[in-house]
Amino acid sequence: MPVFAKDWLEGVLKLYGITHSIDPSGNQQVLGYVGYELLTTLALRQLQLGQSVILDSVASTASVRDRWHALASKYGAQWRVVECVCSDENLHRTRLGTRERNIPNWHELEWSEVERVRSYYATWTEDHLIVDSVQPFETNLEAVLEYLAEASS
Repeated sequence: MPVFAKDWLEGVLKLYGITHSIDPSGNQQVLGYVGYELLTTLALRQLQLGQSVILDSVASTASVRDRWHALASKYGAQWRVVECVCSDENLHRTRLGTRERNIPNWHELEWSEVERVRSYYATWTEDHLIVDSVQPFETNLEAVLEYLAEASS
């Protein structure tokens, strides 16, 4: 199943000089708005084809989450959310500082960006799985696969 990541989409937009957009209300928005719209469109197409999709994004606001949940419901798709966290701030900072995602035309994130997003990040209120990257990858992978298997049984 395809994995669509918001940062990869936004890297392409930046390549063509798109850093702001106008939302349906006529308000100027930063690039992130367009990234979410692209993710939503890609998900829509996959679901129209009866196929699954993974959206890789912080999805920091309830409005984008609600749109995606409604889209899944409309097409009878399972809605499964996996929230990835790192409960050890020092480890999180270290990993962020050494991470190289190599996304064309996109920057590596800095700690100030994590703090900025935390300031408006909406807590998930619906059922979802939280995996903590302090745990070994294999432990988290097993938890995710179990969570997904529960949905299909």
